[in-house]
Order: sequence, then structure tokens, then C-alpha cells
Amino acid sequence: MVRAKLYSHVPIKIPNWTPQAHCYTTLFKQYEQELLEAEVYPDDVWVISYPKSGTTWTQEMVWLICNDLNFEAARAESLQIRFPFLDVSLIHPTDTSSFERAKNTPRPRFIKTHLPVSMLPKRYWEVKPKTIHIRRNPKSVAVSYFYHSQGIHYRGSMDTFLRSFVREHQFYSPYHAHVIEYHELQDCDNILYLSFEEMKHYLPSVVRKVCEFFGKTYSKPELELLYQHLSFKSMRDNPTVNYKSRDPTKKGEQFIRKGEAEGWKKEMTPEQIQLLDEWTKEKVPNPEQRKLFE
Repeated sequence: MVRAKLYSHVPIKIPNWTPQAHCYTTLFKQYEQELLEAEVYPDDVWVISYPKSGTTWTQEMVWLICNDLNFEAARAESLQIRFPFLDVSLIHPTDTSSFERAKNTPRPRFIKTHLPVSMLPKRYWEVKPKTIHIRRNPKSVAVSYFYHSQGIHYRGSMDTFLRSFVREHQFYSPYHAHVIEYHELQDCDNILYLSFEEMKHYLPSVVRKVCEFFGKTYSKPELELLYQHLSFKSMRDNPTVNYKSRDPTKKGEQFIRKGEAEGWKKEMTPEQIQLLDEWTKEKVPNPEQRKLFE
């Protein structure tokens, strides 16, 4: 568990705010300086989320909207190359530092991160690049995170994972603090807030909002092609965004699994649902803030 040492520059409205410690691996020490000193540019575009909140879907939407709906280019190169994961070296061994890879990415850069507000590079707050923050219902996050972890390293049951999740023992936890702190920032009109559920139920409305945010306009036929490209079937069948599991025992299992807004209802027992609901009530006593987790 790592707590930010320098955070007075974060423009947050929470009175007497002190950031909580967040879960990483011991690799954090190796890359801490690179994180603190990471360069941020005015023409960057960032997508920020807690893991398994609809990040990949949002990245593909944002990249296409900002790149004139160039579907051919999107299909020609992996999203991991087009939209590098800034901080993956903090949680997984990488051949090359992910911070170095992001640094060497041609501008304008598209950057993905799961960092909490307290851990963002100091330059982020000086530059304030255009940013999309995406959140998702905690029960959906928990189920998706379980299957994602199974594809990499996890060998326990879902029940064991969920109990670990509510104890904040998964990478980038605590979950509620991540979401609340981003929504309590002030004077950050560079950030557009979205939710997975909003995208799932009202994708055209979300696309219009994102186009306006980036100053882009497209014809109705062009947008129809975008909606089709962003459909669950299209995303699942697209190898540039839906890469395979690294675990050889799970051959063929893909990164994008079901993409459902309320799939947790079919995956979790009543006791598990109650566990997560009580957890949210405990961690988020403020009724207004609790609306973020519905």
C-alpha cells in the first residue's frame, strides 16, 4: 500500500483531505521517480478510470473521435500502441518502462491511466490536458475485475476475490476513494465525466457529448459507422482492442468478456450482492456521493 507524499497541488474540494494509501506491487519503488517526473503536454488526451470500468471502450471511442473516425488506422494498430498505459509498470513487470514508452510516444499522445488523483504526475495539474474519466457500478467492476485477474494471475474463487476487493487489496484500490476524489476536483473543466452505464444505454448521447468536448463534428452516416464500430460484438471481434489472456491455461479467453451493464446479477449470490452494497454504504455515507455508485 502506497500513500502519496506530495499532494497539496491537487485542486480538491474535500476539506482537510489526506489521500488514502493505494494498492500496487513492490515495483512502485522502482518507478516512483519516473511517475513523479512524467511529462504532460497540452495536446495530450487522457482517459482515466479505476480498472474494469469501461476503459478500453472509452479509449477506442475517444481515439476515433479525435482522429477523424479513421477506422482503417484503428484496425491497423493495437490500442495498446495507440493509447499507451502510462503506469502499468507499477503493477506488472514490463520489458521497457511504461513511463519511458509513454514519453517516446509521438504527439499528440493518447494516455491511459488508473492512477488516483493523488498519484498523477505533478505536471498534469499544471498542464490540465483534455481528460475523460469513466466510472462503473462497483458490482460490475468487481465481477469484471475477478475474470480479468483470473486471466493473468488469480487462482482463487470469486467469493475470495470479492472479499479481497472489499478489503481494498486489489491493484489501484481503494475503489470508492478513486471515484469520489475525481468528482470532487474543482476548476477542472479539462475533465469530462462519463459512466459505463450511460455509454451502454445512451451511446449516441455520450458520443455527442464527447464530440462537443473535443470540438469535433460528424455527419449522421459517419456517426452510425462509429456506433457500429463501438458495438459489443464489433469490439469483441476486433483483435486490436480485444487481446487474448496471457495465461496459457485460459487459451482463447479474451480481454472483453460480456460488456453487460448488470451482468453481476447473474454472477453473484444474494450474499455477495449484500456484501458489496453494505461496503458501499459504509465507505460512502454521503447520499449525494453515493449516487456515483448506482
